[in-house]
Amino acid sequence: MNPDERPQRSAPTALEARWRVLAPPQAVESARALYALTPLWTSGNLSFVDEPYDARREGHWADAARVADYAAALPAGGSRVLDVGPGDGWPALPLTAALPHAQVIGVDPAPLRVAVCRANAARLGLANAMFVVGDGAALPFAAAAFDLATAASSLEEASEPERVFAEIARVLRPGGVLRASYQVWRLPAPRLETVTLVGGVDSLLYTYAVRTQQPPRERRYVLVLPPAGAAAAAHRDALVLAAAAPRAYGETLLTPGSPLGVPLLERLAPFARRSLVVGLRRWTTGWLVEALRGAGFAEVRATMHAGDLARAVARRLIASGDLDAAAPRFAVLTRAFGEAAARAPGESMVTAIR
Repeated sequence: MNPDERPQRSAPTALEARWRVLAPPQAVESARALYALTPLWTSGNLSFVDEPYDARREGHWADAARVADYAAALPAGGSRVLDVGPGDGWPALPLTAALPHAQVIGVDPAPLRVAVCRANAARLGLANAMFVVGDGAALPFAAAAFDLATAASSLEEASEPERVFAEIARVLRPGGVLRASYQVWRLPAPRLETVTLVGGVDSLLYTYAVRTQQPPRERRYVLVLPPAGAAAAAHRDALVLAAAAPRAYGETLLTPGSPLGVPLLERLAPFARRSLVVGLRRWTTGWLVEALRGAGFAEVRATMHAGDLARAVARRLIASGDLDAAAPRFAVLTRAFGEAAARAPGESMVTAIR
């Protein structure tokens, strides 16, 4: 079922209601509210991009396997790859190294993300990588210009994902492939609230997200604050509290009565430079498969996630004490995991053939 056909808006939370009064937010696209405001989207710790692969870290096994998965999806004879929403250069940059004969072009709507990607490509000496500013719903490329399109948890950041799917189908040649990872919307509770406190571009950011299972939606609010003075002091105090709080989705879980909710908003709102909100739809695997078919893909199948497979194996190697023996075969093994995952049915990754 299309997410738009489900019962619509859930009631605002207490923090949302207070936010709308104290700091009425401007509705914007995800790129403007999030990706354009953060100097480093992943804190400068991306495997391959920021740190060489380390066989002692299970996350690096997962990342290397996913890159191998994307590389294996390139059709025979193909040489043009589009990475949609590369963030700080992942998977575009490791994919460029894995496919030295190909040209990999990353497209992102946030100029800051494109600048970071270009700087990372230059630092790594990857001349066959190129990055351009562009909207996934209106890609700045000719029809049938690419052999492979990749996306790592970026398609769900679009406000209108069907338009992005149709654009990807347009720029792929007949027989071209979209290989993408995505988040299956399966929350541990009917509603989940989280906050984050990070540094932005000449600013500090206080972000609040509310996720609902039905309807499958995420609303994300962002308060942009000055980097010094009373706002910085309040932000710093909140970071100390957040460090001791439980986590969910890599963010601080907001529990009832938390001082990181309404009390913190009331303290920070008077200093806000900007207040933003992004509304995002979420989906199930079934909906995604049907939406891609509707966008013009001839064959669509959901598969196992290469990273999950590799991470599970690495975890067993670490637990058994066999990691040192396997480490010299890191490249061979992660490549095998990546190639195997695309052939196995599952969830969290999808192959769509034009």
